Parts: sequence; structure tokens; C-alpha cells
Amino acid sequence: MADISQNLFGPFAGIAALELPNTTLVDPFDGIIGIFYTKIVNRAQDDNAWFAQHALSRGTGKVLDLCCGGGRSAVALATAGHEVTAVDISPIQLASARTRAADHGVTERITFIHEDVTTLHLDQVFDAVVIGGLSVTLFDGPTRTAILQTVCRHLAPGGRLLFDHVPAQPHEPESEKVFTMPLRLRDRSGFVLVGTLRQPANGVQFTNMSAELTTADGRTTRELTGFRFWIHDSHSVTRELARHGLTVESVHGDRGAGTALQSPAAPHEFVIAGRTA
Repeated sequence: MADISQNLFGPFAGIAALELPNTTLVDPFDGIIGIFYTKIVNRAQDDNAWFAQHALSRGTGKVLDLCCGGGRSAVALATAGHEVTAVDISPIQLASARTRAADHGVTERITFIHEDVTTLHLDQVFDAVVIGGLSVTLFDGPTRTAILQTVCRHLAPGGRLLFDHVPAQPHEPESEKVFTMPLRLRDRSGFVLVGTLRQPANGVQFTNMSAELTTADGRTTRELTGFRFWIHDSHSVTRELARHGLTVESVHGDRGAGTALQSPAAPHEFVIAGRTA
């Protein structure tokens, strides 16, 4: 949990320092916080529609959804008629994704795989690879290289890579936002404190969450997490893709896909890149 502690700032670092009873540091997309994150992010629809619309230039095909999370993009792609393979390392996120697929009647068009996307080796290639929900920005350095190598292993010649990110803006100042949202799970109720600290000069945005739930008899439990998005300017991303034989074909502006949990400070870019090698 050392990495989580290093990603905490402001009130979240203060909560961790208090060492309160029944307080646990958790991985960002697991536990109560993982359930909360999935429910909030699932409210967004525009980004899913964009991925489904642009996955192929025409018709339907085979699509690999890396870091599928709660299944938003996978379900949208399957609903559009694509054959989808959806991969995530979190069992909680995959369970949510399977439920979402069943609710939308597309289970038969999605294959779910519990695997680390940085070491994924499937014995097939795909017409398109999708990395949605800002997931590509969770990776940096060797892990960023590894996920792009996964893309290249699985993307057919002429295929498309589609992803979203929140690039650093020229002269963008540092910004910090903290807010609360209500939370209820069965017989427990409480709130989640959510915060973002965006530091463009350092190429990073920290997202922190602290969930507090209380039962009817007054027993309180807390979960605390922090993670970082790496923010690079658009030119750096284009050069990075080129090193992996991927050429940016088009860049689309913000579709209103962002939520307060993703990045309230800057607009998204949606990128389509083609495989050139």
C-alpha cells in the first residue's frame, strides 16, 4: 500500500495520518470505493457512444477492450454489433461488467478475461483496440510501454487504437478540488470525499477518495485510496505512439464524457491511431 500513501494529498493525507480505527487503504478500483467509482462512471454515456461509433470505419468486427472496468465501453461496442473481448485485472470491476452486459442483453457478444493488460498475450488479433475511461493515463514509464506493446501485439494491420486522455494545456495552472457525494450500500449509509490535485508542470493529476459508511447501530468503516493520472501534451502522445508504429489519424474534442472523478480541470481528447508497422 506504499504507492497509495504516496498518492494522498491534503485532507486525504490528513485522514490517513490520524490512523483512525476501521480505516483501510484499498486499491483504487476495489472494495466499497471500487463499487462507488463504477456506479458514478457508469452514468457517463457519450464516451461509450463515441468508441462504438468510431471503432471501425465501417461495419462490425472484433474489438479488444483493455482496462474494461465496469463494462461501459464493452457493452456499448457489443450493442453496436461488435464481437468484444474485455480485459481487466479487478474482479470487482469484471463482476460489474458482467452484470451490465446481462442487463443489456449482450452477454453472448462479450468475452471477459481476468488478466493484467500489461502482460496480455491472446492468440488472436483485433480490428480495433479500445482503452477508455482515461485508463491509458494510469500507466507511465515501463508500464505505459508495456500496455502499448500489448496494443501492437493484438491490433491487426490496418486496425485502429482508440483512447481518451486529458492533455496538459498551455500555461495551465495547478488546481485542486474537493467535494462530497452521498453513498448508500444496503443497510449502511455515509459519504465519499473526492478530491483532485492537478499539477500540469509535473505532468500528473492525483485523484483521492475516502469512503465512510455507518450502520444503523453506529459502527463506522472507512476506505481510503489515491491514484494518479499522467497528463502529457498532445504532441508528446503523438511522438510516443509513433515509436510503437502507431500514427494518429484524428483527434476529437471533449464529448462531455468527463466526470468529477475523472478530470474537472481540463477537456478530454479522444484519439484514433492506426497501425503502421
